[in-house]
Amino acid sequence: MLRSSAVMLLLARELADGKHLYLGERRESAERLVLPELESLSPHWRWLVARPHPWRRQLWVKGRRVLASRVFSDMRANDLTPEQIAEDLDLPIAAIDEVVRYCEENATLIALECEEERRWLGEAGVVSPTP
Repeated sequence: MLRSSAVMLLLARELADGKHLYLGERRESAERLVLPELESLSPHWRWLVARPHPWRRQLWVKGRRVLASRVFSDMRANDLTPEQIAEDLDLPIAAIDEVVRYCEENATLIALECEEERRWLGEAGVVSPTP
């Protein structure tokens, strides 16, 4: 039982790193093995991670305490290229490309969370709520 659990954990970690499993006698004839129980654990993103938060559901930049949307909005607000923001944050360009793709694909979620944050800050008296 312990050995099978260790194998499943190893497979789950490999899938979480974005790898795929293949079966076949030869590389040319190998077919991708899909394990739905593990694939659902595998994140779609390499450079982004979920973090526990009472109401935020958007992703954070892995290894940093910064929301993907913050990186994206800073890049846009300061008219920076992906290369410039990558250099400023000491991140690989692949991470910035992923941030941009994530933010574009999840614009509705990010907008809703922005409204929630604005409401929360307004209730706390930090900023005036917008009409």
